[in-house]
Amino acid sequence: MPRALLLRDVTLLALRLDRLVPGLLDGPVADVTLRRHVADESVPDPLVLSRQAERLIRELPDAGLSPRRERYVAAQLRALDCRIRIVTGEHVPFAEEVLASYGVPPRAGDPDVYREAHRRLGELLPGAGPLAGRMAEYRDCDRIPPERLVDAVAAMTAEMRRRTGQLVSLPAGEAVEHDVVPDRPWTAFTRHLGGHRSRIAVSGGSRLRRGQLLPLVVHEAYPGHHTQYCRSAAAAAERPEMRLRLVHSPQGLLAEGMADAALDVLPGPGWGAVAQQVLDDVGLAVDGALAEEVESALTMLGRVRQDAALMRHRDGAGPDEVAAHLSRWLIVDDGRARRMLSFLDHPQWRSYATTYAEGRPLVAAWLARPGTDPVANLRSLLDEPVTPADLQRDLERVGAAPVLGGTAGGSTG
Repeated sequence: MPRALLLRDVTLLALRLDRLVPGLLDGPVADVTLRRHVADESVPDPLVLSRQAERLIRELPDAGLSPRRERYVAAQLRALDCRIRIVTGEHVPFAEEVLASYGVPPRAGDPDVYREAHRRLGELLPGAGPLAGRMAEYRDCDRIPPERLVDAVAAMTAEMRRRTGQLVSLPAGEAVEHDVVPDRPWTAFTRHLGGHRSRIAVSGGSRLRRGQLLPLVVHEAYPGHHTQYCRSAAAAAERPEMRLRLVHSPQGLLAEGMADAALDVLPGPGWGAVAQQVLDDVGLAVDGALAEEVESALTMLGRVRQDAALMRHRDGAGPDEVAAHLSRWLIVDDGRARRMLSFLDHPQWRSYATTYAEGRPLVAAWLARPGTDPVANLRSLLDEPVTPADLQRDLERVGAAPVLGGTAGGSTG
């Protein structure tokens, strides 16, 4: 099958599956004609979609794509096929779901790393007494007052947009809108609206902290998700497979990993001083150096939520045991832990913690690999269709330690 027809059929498959699993697509498909065509169809039969996925997987090698582009499309098709299997009622074991969806095996974290993070926090946080109480007090003091939230987000977004535009070209007319929404189980969520515009919803119940704000804006907007949407739309002129963005896919894992790890490049080390200046300008005091140190220590706890998902869905642990794990290592109260658990228990989102737990360390290592320019690497990751296994192979070529479980030549593609 010619590549244009095959890529069109992959998009049609995703649009049809999105009717059965709303939220499968990360932003609207650019081809309005295809969207209208699928919207006018009857509700799809998942068994028919399964056969379509199998056909496309068989025909992909004959489409004439380069090896890297073919691996990218194959990974998207495996992810779609996994969602179809779940929709048809097939029991897909948790680890298999993660591997098929994101192209990586889920790995439990190391409690010694968590203990080291707690030790660092114990040295950083003011006061005396148990770490949990000091962490709670720090979070309370660091919280952005609700009435100042919109101004703080807007100011930080403007600063990071300016800095991103100096290093990564942004299309004319791109823009980000902000909304504060009622309490949600997440802190913020970016929805691409098309036309180089995105809306960032911030949960009013998230108790967003000043020290969190710059990393959050980097993640959601500049140079994170909003910038990803804009750049992938431009890259799609030569690589049309990049027009299709799937939430549960290897591309989704790299999107979350890049949105987190981009902080290491832009603004880079010393970002606390940038955050302090921006917040000072809107009348919010913060110790930027302390905030950067605290957030760095908290990053070491990045696999705790994946631990919880493995305990719950692979090992069959009960909600009390899982909530206790979250509460202990993330240093949060039981109520906050159970809010996290509600997200991990959602059938559509139960495996999503892997995108952060495995995505950030992989992308961070790839951006910083020896002999390369991190800014150029960031641009490449925004513009090229790659899989986690591609990044792992690149790391192996420069002798870097493996980041993913297994090897790049295995089934993690």
